[in-house]
Amino acid sequence: MEEDRPRATILNVNDTPSVLYLTGRILTNAGYHVVEASSGKEALRLATGRPDMVLLDVHMPDIDGYEVCRRLRDQEETRDLLIAHLSAVSVRREDRLRGLAQGADAYWTTPLEDDELLANIEALLRLQARTQSAVSARDEFLSIAAHELRTPITALRLNLERLVHHLSRAPGDLIARGTVEASTTPALRQLVRLQQLLDTLLDISRVGSRKLRLHIEMFDLSEAARDMAQRLAMPARAAGVTLSLTLPERPTLILGDRLRLEQVISNLLTNAFRYGDAKPVLLEVEAQAEVLTLSVRDQGVGIAKEDQTRIFNRFERAAAASGTDGLGLGLFIAREIVSAHGGTLTVESEPGHGSRFLVTLPRHRTEAY
Repeated sequence: MEEDRPRATILNVNDTPSVLYLTGRILTNAGYHVVEASSGKEALRLATGRPDMVLLDVHMPDIDGYEVCRRLRDQEETRDLLIAHLSAVSVRREDRLRGLAQGADAYWTTPLEDDELLANIEALLRLQARTQSAVSARDEFLSIAAHELRTPITALRLNLERLVHHLSRAPGDLIARGTVEASTTPALRQLVRLQQLLDTLLDISRVGSRKLRLHIEMFDLSEAARDMAQRLAMPARAAGVTLSLTLPERPTLILGDRLRLEQVISNLLTNAFRYGDAKPVLLEVEAQAEVLTLSVRDQGVGIAKEDQTRIFNRFERAAAASGTDGLGLGLFIAREIVSAHGGTLTVESEPGHGSRFLVTLPRHRTEAY
Protein backbone atom coordinates (compact mmCIF):
# COMPACT_ATOMS: atom_id res chain seq x y z
CA MET A 1 0.00 0.00 0.00
CA GLU A 2 1.13 3.59 -0.62
CA GLU A 3 2.31 5.32 2.54
CA ASP A 4 0.34 8.53 1.96
CA ARG A 5 -2.95 6.68 1.46
CA PRO A 6 -5.21 6.46 4.54
CA ARG A 7 -5.41 2.96 6.00
CA ALA A 8 -8.33 1.03 4.58
CA THR A 9 -10.60 -0.82 6.99
CA ILE A 10 -11.39 -4.43 6.11
CA LEU A 11 -14.12 -6.45 7.82
CA ASN A 12 -12.72 -9.98 8.00
CA VAL A 13 -15.51 -12.56 8.40
CA ASN A 14 -14.79 -16.27 9.06
CA ASP A 15 -16.17 -18.79 11.54
CA THR A 16 -12.93 -20.81 11.72
CA PRO A 17 -10.76 -19.22 14.46
CA SER A 18 -7.43 -20.21 12.95
CA VAL A 19 -8.33 -18.89 9.49
CA LEU A 20 -9.79 -15.73 10.99
CA TYR A 21 -6.56 -15.15 12.93
CA LEU A 22 -4.15 -15.90 10.08
CA THR A 23 -6.05 -13.80 7.55
CA GLY A 24 -6.25 -10.96 10.07
CA ARG A 25 -2.47 -11.10 10.61
CA ILE A 26 -1.80 -10.98 6.87
CA LEU A 27 -4.02 -7.92 6.48
CA THR A 28 -2.64 -6.15 9.56
CA ASN A 29 0.95 -6.72 8.51
CA ALA A 30 0.08 -5.24 5.11
CA GLY A 31 -1.06 -2.03 6.80
CA TYR A 32 -4.83 -2.48 6.82
CA HIS A 33 -7.07 -1.78 9.78
CA VAL A 34 -8.91 -5.04 10.48
CA VAL A 35 -12.29 -5.61 12.13
CA GLU A 36 -13.23 -9.25 12.74
CA ALA A 37 -16.51 -11.16 12.83
CA SER A 38 -17.02 -14.92 13.34
CA SER A 39 -20.66 -15.18 12.29
CA GLY A 40 -23.10 -13.85 9.72
CA LYS A 41 -25.12 -11.90 12.28
CA GLU A 42 -22.02 -10.25 13.66
CA ALA A 43 -20.90 -9.39 10.14
CA LEU A 44 -24.24 -7.70 9.38
CA ARG A 45 -23.95 -5.65 12.56
CA LEU A 46 -20.35 -4.56 12.00
CA ALA A 47 -20.93 -3.78 8.33
CA THR A 48 -23.09 -0.81 9.34
CA GLY A 49 -19.83 0.86 10.34
CA ARG A 50 -19.08 1.01 6.60
CA PRO A 51 -15.68 -0.65 6.25
CA ASP A 52 -13.83 -0.11 2.99
CA MET A 53 -14.15 -3.81 2.19
CA VAL A 54 -15.82 -6.98 3.50
CA LEU A 55 -13.80 -10.18 3.16
CA LEU A 56 -16.56 -12.74 3.58
CA ASP A 57 -16.40 -16.50 4.17
CA VAL A 58 -19.19 -18.54 2.55
CA HIS A 59 -19.83 -21.37 5.02
CA MET A 60 -20.90 -20.08 8.45
CA PRO A 61 -23.12 -21.71 11.09
CA ASP A 62 -25.91 -19.12 11.37
CA ILE A 63 -26.20 -17.24 8.05
CA ASP A 64 -24.11 -18.27 5.07
CA GLY A 65 -22.01 -15.76 3.15
CA TYR A 66 -24.38 -15.70 0.18
CA GLU A 67 -27.26 -14.55 2.37
CA VAL A 68 -25.08 -12.05 4.24
CA CYS A 69 -24.06 -10.52 0.92
CA ARG A 70 -27.67 -10.40 -0.30
CA ARG A 71 -28.83 -8.66 2.89
CA LEU A 72 -26.01 -6.14 2.71
CA ARG A 73 -27.03 -5.29 -0.84
CA ASP A 74 -30.67 -4.89 0.22
CA GLN A 75 -29.89 -2.34 2.94
CA GLU A 76 -29.49 1.29 1.92
CA GLU A 77 -26.58 1.97 4.26
CA THR A 78 -24.50 -1.03 3.12
CA ARG A 79 -25.55 -1.72 -0.47
CA ASP A 80 -22.48 -0.05 -1.99
CA LEU A 81 -19.90 -1.83 0.18
CA LEU A 82 -17.03 -3.65 -1.51
CA ILE A 83 -17.60 -7.39 -0.87
CA ALA A 84 -15.29 -10.28 -1.74
CA HIS A 85 -15.94 -13.93 -0.90
CA LEU A 86 -12.98 -15.99 0.31
CA SER A 87 -13.71 -19.72 0.62
CA ALA A 88 -11.75 -22.93 1.06
CA VAL A 89 -14.82 -25.17 0.74
CA SER A 90 -17.16 -23.70 -1.88
CA VAL A 91 -14.70 -23.77 -4.75
CA ARG A 92 -16.82 -25.05 -7.63
CA ARG A 93 -17.74 -22.98 -10.64
CA GLU A 94 -21.38 -23.02 -9.53
CA ASP A 95 -20.37 -21.62 -6.13
CA ARG A 96 -18.51 -18.73 -7.70
CA LEU A 97 -21.39 -17.94 -10.05
CA ARG A 98 -23.87 -18.00 -7.16
CA GLY A 99 -21.72 -15.69 -5.05
CA LEU A 100 -21.30 -13.16 -7.82
CA ALA A 101 -25.01 -13.37 -8.69
CA GLN A 102 -25.89 -12.55 -5.06
CA GLY A 103 -23.92 -9.31 -5.35
CA ALA A 104 -20.30 -10.05 -4.47
CA ASP A 105 -17.68 -7.97 -6.27
CA ALA A 106 -15.18 -10.85 -6.30
CA TYR A 107 -15.00 -14.54 -5.40
CA TRP A 108 -11.63 -16.02 -4.40
CA THR A 109 -10.87 -19.57 -3.39
CA THR A 110 -8.02 -20.92 -1.27
CA PRO A 111 -5.30 -22.00 -1.16
CA LEU A 112 -4.19 -18.51 -2.11
CA GLU A 113 -0.69 -17.15 -1.53
CA ASP A 114 -0.47 -14.16 0.80
CA ASP A 115 0.90 -11.82 -1.87
CA GLU A 116 -1.80 -12.88 -4.33
CA LEU A 117 -4.54 -12.25 -1.78
CA LEU A 118 -3.12 -8.80 -1.00
CA ALA A 119 -2.74 -7.98 -4.70
CA ASN A 120 -6.39 -8.86 -5.33
CA ILE A 121 -7.52 -6.75 -2.39
CA GLU A 122 -5.43 -3.79 -3.48
CA ALA A 123 -6.79 -4.05 -7.04
CA LEU A 124 -10.39 -3.94 -5.82
CA LEU A 125 -9.66 -1.00 -3.53
CA ARG A 126 -8.06 0.90 -6.43
CA LEU A 127 -11.13 0.25 -8.56
CA GLN A 128 -13.34 1.48 -5.73
CA ALA A 129 -11.22 4.62 -5.32
CA ARG A 130 -11.49 5.43 -9.03
CA THR A 131 -15.25 4.92 -8.92
CA GLN A 132 -15.61 7.17 -5.88
CA SER A 133 -13.43 9.80 -7.54
CA ALA A 134 -15.62 9.72 -10.66
CA VAL A 135 -18.78 10.07 -8.57
CA SER A 136 -17.26 12.99 -6.64
CA ALA A 137 -16.25 14.69 -9.89
CA ARG A 138 -19.76 14.22 -11.26
CA ASP A 139 -21.36 15.64 -8.13
CA GLU A 140 -18.98 18.61 -8.11
CA PHE A 141 -19.67 19.25 -11.79
CA LEU A 142 -23.44 19.16 -11.26
CA SER A 143 -23.10 21.60 -8.36
CA ILE A 144 -20.92 24.00 -10.39
CA ALA A 145 -23.13 23.69 -13.48
CA ALA A 146 -26.28 24.38 -11.45
CA HIS A 147 -24.68 27.49 -9.95
CA GLU A 148 -23.40 28.76 -13.31
CA LEU A 149 -26.76 28.19 -15.02
CA ARG A 150 -28.74 29.72 -12.16
CA THR A 151 -26.92 33.07 -12.39
CA PRO A 152 -27.94 34.03 -15.96
CA ILE A 153 -31.38 32.48 -15.53
CA THR A 154 -32.03 34.62 -12.43
CA ALA A 155 -30.85 37.77 -14.22
CA LEU A 156 -32.95 36.92 -17.27
CA ARG A 157 -36.05 36.39 -15.12
CA LEU A 158 -35.56 39.70 -13.28
CA ASN A 159 -35.20 41.65 -16.52
CA LEU A 160 -38.28 40.07 -18.04
CA GLU A 161 -40.26 40.66 -14.84
CA ARG A 162 -39.20 44.32 -14.94
CA LEU A 163 -40.39 44.57 -18.55
CA VAL A 164 -43.74 43.00 -17.66
CA HIS A 165 -44.06 45.45 -14.75
CA HIS A 166 -43.48 48.43 -17.07
CA LEU A 167 -45.97 47.04 -19.59
CA SER A 168 -48.64 46.71 -16.92
CA ARG A 169 -48.17 50.35 -15.87
CA ALA A 170 -47.90 51.85 -19.36
CA PRO A 171 -50.98 53.71 -20.64
CA GLY A 172 -52.71 51.87 -23.46
CA ASP A 173 -50.26 49.96 -25.64
CA LEU A 174 -47.46 52.53 -25.39
CA ILE A 175 -44.13 51.98 -23.68
CA ALA A 176 -40.94 53.95 -24.18
CA ARG A 177 -38.29 52.36 -26.39
CA GLY A 178 -35.60 53.10 -23.82
CA THR A 179 -37.56 51.23 -21.16
CA VAL A 180 -37.85 48.18 -23.42
CA GLU A 181 -34.16 48.26 -24.31
CA ALA A 182 -33.13 48.61 -20.66
CA SER A 183 -34.75 45.26 -19.93
CA THR A 184 -34.28 43.33 -23.15
CA THR A 185 -30.59 44.15 -23.81
CA PRO A 186 -29.39 42.60 -20.51
CA ALA A 187 -31.79 39.71 -21.08
CA LEU A 188 -30.19 39.02 -24.47
CA ARG A 189 -26.74 39.09 -22.87
CA GLN A 190 -27.84 36.47 -20.37
CA LEU A 191 -29.26 34.33 -23.18
CA VAL A 192 -25.85 34.46 -24.89
CA ARG A 193 -24.23 33.41 -21.61
CA LEU A 194 -26.66 30.51 -21.32
CA GLN A 195 -25.88 29.44 -24.88
CA GLN A 196 -22.15 29.48 -24.10
CA LEU A 197 -22.66 27.35 -21.01
CA LEU A 198 -24.79 24.85 -22.92
CA ASP A 199 -22.21 24.71 -25.71
CA THR A 200 -19.55 23.93 -23.11
CA LEU A 201 -21.67 21.15 -21.64
CA LEU A 202 -22.19 19.72 -25.12
CA ASP A 203 -18.44 19.89 -25.81
CA ILE A 204 -17.61 18.00 -22.63
CA SER A 205 -20.15 15.33 -23.59
CA ARG A 206 -18.61 14.98 -27.05
CA VAL A 207 -15.07 14.85 -25.70
CA GLY A 208 -16.00 12.26 -23.08
CA SER A 209 -17.61 10.01 -25.69
CA ARG A 210 -14.87 10.62 -28.28
CA LYS A 211 -17.41 12.23 -30.63
CA LEU A 212 -15.66 15.56 -31.12
CA ARG A 213 -15.87 16.12 -34.87
CA LEU A 214 -13.44 18.34 -36.76
CA HIS A 215 -14.38 20.21 -39.95
CA ILE A 216 -11.02 20.38 -41.71
CA GLU A 217 -10.07 23.26 -43.99
CA MET A 218 -6.97 25.17 -44.97
CA PHE A 219 -6.81 28.48 -43.12
CA ASP A 220 -4.41 31.11 -41.81
CA LEU A 221 -3.77 30.67 -38.08
CA SER A 222 -2.49 34.25 -37.78
CA GLU A 223 -5.71 35.57 -39.31
CA ALA A 224 -7.74 33.49 -36.86
CA ALA A 225 -5.69 34.87 -33.96
CA ARG A 226 -6.21 38.44 -35.19
CA ASP A 227 -9.96 37.89 -35.54
CA MET A 228 -10.24 36.47 -32.02
CA ALA A 229 -8.28 39.40 -30.59
CA GLN A 230 -10.72 41.80 -32.24
CA ARG A 231 -13.74 39.89 -30.99
CA LEU A 232 -12.39 39.85 -27.43
CA ALA A 233 -11.30 43.48 -27.39
CA MET A 234 -14.28 44.51 -25.24
CA PRO A 235 -13.75 41.82 -22.55
CA ALA A 236 -10.05 42.79 -22.49
CA ARG A 237 -10.93 46.43 -21.84
CA ALA A 238 -13.44 45.41 -19.19
CA ALA A 239 -10.67 43.49 -17.40
CA GLY A 240 -8.29 46.43 -17.68
CA VAL A 241 -5.99 44.42 -19.94
CA THR A 242 -3.94 45.69 -22.89
CA LEU A 243 -3.90 42.93 -25.51
CA SER A 244 -0.96 42.86 -27.94
CA LEU A 245 -0.36 40.65 -30.97
CA THR A 246 2.87 39.42 -32.52
CA LEU A 247 2.20 37.74 -35.86
CA PRO A 248 4.41 36.62 -38.76
CA GLU A 249 4.37 38.76 -41.90
CA ARG A 250 3.62 35.75 -44.09
CA PRO A 251 0.44 33.64 -43.86
CA THR A 252 0.67 30.71 -41.44
CA LEU A 253 -1.43 28.15 -43.28
CA ILE A 254 -2.59 25.02 -41.53
CA LEU A 255 -5.09 22.21 -42.07
CA GLY A 256 -7.50 22.14 -39.19
CA ASP A 257 -10.87 23.07 -37.76
CA ARG A 258 -10.81 26.87 -37.62
CA LEU A 259 -13.81 27.25 -35.31
CA ARG A 260 -12.41 24.74 -32.82
CA LEU A 261 -8.97 26.32 -32.79
CA GLU A 262 -10.56 29.74 -32.38
CA GLN A 263 -12.32 28.24 -29.36
CA VAL A 264 -8.90 27.30 -27.98
CA ILE A 265 -7.62 30.86 -28.52
CA SER A 266 -10.74 32.27 -26.87
CA ASN A 267 -10.36 30.02 -23.82
CA LEU A 268 -6.69 30.93 -23.37
CA LEU A 269 -7.29 34.67 -23.79
CA THR A 270 -10.29 34.66 -21.47
CA ASN A 271 -8.23 32.94 -18.78
CA ALA A 272 -5.44 35.49 -19.29
CA PHE A 273 -7.91 38.37 -18.84
CA ARG A 274 -9.38 36.72 -15.76
CA TYR A 275 -6.14 35.88 -13.97
CA GLY A 276 -3.79 38.43 -15.57
CA ASP A 277 -4.05 40.95 -12.74
CA ALA A 278 -5.07 43.72 -15.22
CA LYS A 279 -1.59 43.61 -16.79
CA PRO A 280 -0.71 43.32 -20.50
CA VAL A 281 -1.39 40.07 -22.37
CA LEU A 282 0.54 38.96 -25.45
CA LEU A 283 -0.92 36.70 -28.16
CA GLU A 284 1.82 35.40 -30.43
CA VAL A 285 1.95 33.10 -33.48
CA GLU A 286 5.25 31.71 -34.76
CA ALA A 287 6.01 29.61 -37.82
CA GLN A 288 8.68 26.92 -37.80
CA ALA A 289 9.64 24.35 -40.42
CA GLU A 290 7.41 21.54 -39.13
CA VAL A 291 5.10 23.20 -36.61
CA LEU A 292 3.13 26.34 -35.88
CA THR A 293 3.03 27.66 -32.33
CA LEU A 294 0.49 29.92 -30.70
CA SER A 295 1.11 31.29 -27.24
CA VAL A 296 -0.76 33.45 -24.75
CA ARG A 297 1.39 35.16 -22.12
CA ASP A 298 0.08 37.09 -19.12
CA GLN A 299 1.78 38.80 -16.18
CA GLY A 300 -0.70 37.76 -13.54
CA VAL A 301 -0.80 35.59 -10.45
CA GLY A 302 0.88 32.59 -12.06
CA ILE A 303 0.31 28.90 -11.37
CA ALA A 304 2.08 26.77 -8.78
CA LYS A 305 4.17 23.89 -10.11
CA GLU A 306 1.96 21.30 -8.45
CA ASP A 307 -1.13 22.73 -10.17
CA GLN A 308 0.26 22.90 -13.71
CA THR A 309 -0.88 19.38 -14.62
CA ARG A 310 -4.11 19.41 -12.62
CA ILE A 311 -5.56 22.51 -14.32
CA PHE A 312 -5.94 20.58 -17.58
CA ASN A 313 -8.27 18.07 -15.91
CA ARG A 314 -12.02 18.34 -15.97
CA PHE A 315 -13.69 20.64 -13.40
CA GLU A 316 -10.34 22.00 -12.19
CA ARG A 317 -9.08 25.49 -11.51
CA ALA A 318 -5.80 26.75 -10.09
CA ALA A 319 -5.94 27.31 -6.33
CA ALA A 320 -5.55 31.06 -6.75
CA ALA A 321 -8.69 31.11 -8.88
CA SER A 322 -10.97 29.25 -6.48
CA GLY A 323 -13.35 32.19 -6.16
CA THR A 324 -13.90 32.71 -9.86
CA ASP A 325 -16.83 31.73 -12.01
CA GLY A 326 -16.74 29.00 -14.63
CA LEU A 327 -17.21 25.29 -15.01
CA GLY A 328 -13.51 24.47 -14.84
CA LEU A 329 -13.66 22.92 -18.31
CA GLY A 330 -12.04 25.46 -20.61
CA LEU A 331 -8.47 24.18 -20.45
CA PHE A 332 -9.57 20.54 -20.56
CA ILE A 333 -11.61 21.14 -23.73
CA ALA A 334 -8.83 23.26 -25.26
CA ARG A 335 -6.27 20.50 -24.70
CA GLU A 336 -8.60 17.89 -26.22
CA ILE A 337 -9.15 20.05 -29.31
CA VAL A 338 -5.41 20.59 -29.74
CA SER A 339 -4.75 16.89 -29.19
CA ALA A 340 -7.34 16.03 -31.86
CA HIS A 341 -5.21 18.11 -34.26
CA GLY A 342 -2.12 16.11 -33.34
CA GLY A 343 -0.71 18.96 -31.25
CA THR A 344 0.09 19.76 -27.63
CA LEU A 345 -1.01 22.38 -25.11
CA THR A 346 1.42 23.12 -22.27
CA VAL A 347 1.98 25.81 -19.65
CA GLU A 348 5.06 27.55 -18.27
CA SER A 349 4.47 29.52 -15.09
CA GLU A 350 5.79 30.67 -11.73
CA PRO A 351 3.62 32.13 -8.95
CA GLY A 352 3.73 35.90 -9.13
CA HIS A 353 5.39 35.94 -12.56
CA GLY A 354 2.49 35.18 -14.89
CA SER A 355 1.86 32.25 -17.23
CA ARG A 356 2.55 31.28 -20.81
CA PHE A 357 0.26 28.76 -22.49
CA LEU A 358 1.80 27.25 -25.60
CA VAL A 359 -0.09 25.48 -28.40
CA THR A 360 2.06 23.49 -30.82
CA LEU A 361 0.43 22.24 -34.03
CA PRO A 362 1.97 20.16 -36.85
CA ARG A 363 2.08 21.98 -40.18
CA HIS A 364 1.93 18.80 -42.25
CA ARG A 365 -0.20 16.24 -40.47
CA THR A 366 0.06 12.73 -41.92
CA GLU A 367 -2.42 10.93 -39.66
CA ALA A 368 -6.14 11.02 -40.41
CA TYR A 369 -8.28 13.36 -38.33
